[in-house]
Amino acid sequence: MKKRLSVLLTAALLLAALTACGSNTSGSASDISQGSEENVQKSEPAEDDEENYDTGDASLDDPRNADEIGENELLVVSFGTSYNDSRRLTIGAIEKAMEDAFPQWSIRRGFTSQIIIDHVMRRDGIAIDNVGEALDRAVENGVKNLVIQPTHLMDGFEYNDLAEEAAQYADAFEAIVIGEPLLTSDEDFAAVAEAVVEATAEYDDGSTAIVLMGHGTEAESNGVYAKMQQVLTDAGNTNYFVGTVEAEPSLDDVLAAVKAGEYTRAVLRPLMVVAGDHANNDMAGDDEESWKSAFEGAGYDVVCLVNGLGELEAVQQLFVQHAQAAVDSLGQVSSETASGSREAGGKDLQVQESGQADAADEAVSQAGTSGKSGKPIYGDSLKDGTYEIAADSSSSMFNIEACTLTVKNGQMTADMTMGGTGYLYVYMGTGEEAAAAGEDSYIPFAEDEKGTHTFTVPVEALNSEIACAAFSKNKETWYDRTLVFRADSLPADAFADGVFTTAESLGLEDGNYTVEVSLSGGSGRASVESPAQMTVEGGAAMVTIVWSSSSYESMKVDGVQYEPVSTEENSVFVIPVSAFDSPIPVQAVTVAMSRPHEIEYTLYFDSSAIQAQS
Repeated sequence: MKKRLSVLLTAALLLAALTACGSNTSGSASDISQGSEENVQKSEPAEDDEENYDTGDASLDDPRNADEIGENELLVVSFGTSYNDSRRLTIGAIEKAMEDAFPQWSIRRGFTSQIIIDHVMRRDGIAIDNVGEALDRAVENGVKNLVIQPTHLMDGFEYNDLAEEAAQYADAFEAIVIGEPLLTSDEDFAAVAEAVVEATAEYDDGSTAIVLMGHGTEAESNGVYAKMQQVLTDAGNTNYFVGTVEAEPSLDDVLAAVKAGEYTRAVLRPLMVVAGDHANNDMAGDDEESWKSAFEGAGYDVVCLVNGLGELEAVQQLFVQHAQAAVDSLGQVSSETASGSREAGGKDLQVQESGQADAADEAVSQAGTSGKSGKPIYGDSLKDGTYEIAADSSSSMFNIEACTLTVKNGQMTADMTMGGTGYLYVYMGTGEEAAAAGEDSYIPFAEDEKGTHTFTVPVEALNSEIACAAFSKNKETWYDRTLVFRADSLPADAFADGVFTTAESLGLEDGNYTVEVSLSGGSGRASVESPAQMTVEGGAAMVTIVWSSSSYESMKVDGVQYEPVSTEENSVFVIPVSAFDSPIPVQAVTVAMSRPHEIEYTLYFDSSAIQAQS
């Protein structure tokens, strides 16, 4: 396993190592986390060990989490870094550029890495909000217009996770929009390429290969690296080479490309917004697996520039431009129609594209679907068979693309088809337990002819959090994951009779009733009218949901989309009650913002509060 330079070196040794590598130490920093400090992707956290070197004065950096900030907030979201100087010179500089460009907006900060947030708090006593805390703070402060500008490099897993989390607050503000990541348009690529070339121009002497190290991802967005290489080459910068730590082009690919030329020196610089752990260790570290060691071993003189893209003014201003496009799009909120224009700048947090139910009788036929209950579902509550099932993972790096549940004699197993090949084993338990267990308890992957990896794991219960440790091939260590296999994705006929309380099991006769209903989820600001009107026919119950807003354009229950029967004063829907006395997840699309946003809610119908109507 790699030795982490951030753990083993004293301040003097770190400085010596960087100097020997030709490092520009202004703003160079190793991150306490092994995560994607450049905000490209979520990566695996390293152990939170004692630091033996100075990271800078935390008091010089503004955490930007004050209250009473007014109605307009611009939230800058970054992965984060525990290195105070690096945080100030990159993330802090981007935030300051936003403050200068938007004097009428309060600039606030949010980090996505809880490990970094906790470490900075423990070490320096500095509180930095995570995304959820920052959004809650905005709600509590009475913010009306919220712009979220991430400092991500690309539209990858982490950017989409941010958009998904922000979408759950779409009912909390009068207007909310998220800006685009750094590399979005052709103009963005050209601007970043030009900025990097300008920053390294003194080294481009014809005999020097300038190597840009990105993070890499298993997502399709990894193509940004190949595109950046093409943009550089097309502009005549033929001495520049782009590679990644975690994907392709790999270190071997880049080294082979450099060897094909007649270079005697290599300059290494991160293609990352923040120069943290990857830059200091994977790139500039003395470990034998580092890029520096690889190039030195190939006979090149090596210079390491440990500076993040966020230090470049051109990059700061590019983020400002993206935030400006998001701010400009807010002007369209008041004129948006329920159809939801998608022409405005900024990220569409979640656009509802599903088809709608054809008729009320189809809706009634779906009313018996009981899978939306949030209570634990065990194998003896399901019929034997094989079913496609949705599986949620606590980490976007542990990406489950498809999952099949097999039920036999009350026992359940799940075949998880992964979106990548980065894990060698899984273990049903914690990483600590896995490390102490024998190898015979590890679950290996099965590989098909396409190279896809599938893990087959036991499932104790659906709708329950299950601890699962995953062994990283690249990092050679165990990482904790939490899995939830969702009963709401199973068909109605997968469940044994009597599992849920239904209108039929309650013996409700055909007729009209009222029922107490409660709503949870979203930002907590939305509500529904209770008691609600309910009609029972043929053992199936349909309920009228009256929202506190007129901005909901559709609801989805058990995979079926329903249109409102009225939106004059409030959005009104007639939907099936699949189960009483159990939480029923539903999705509702609001158009209160610049675009339609799908929000997850939970409805709960109380069978003890059903009243017959004359």
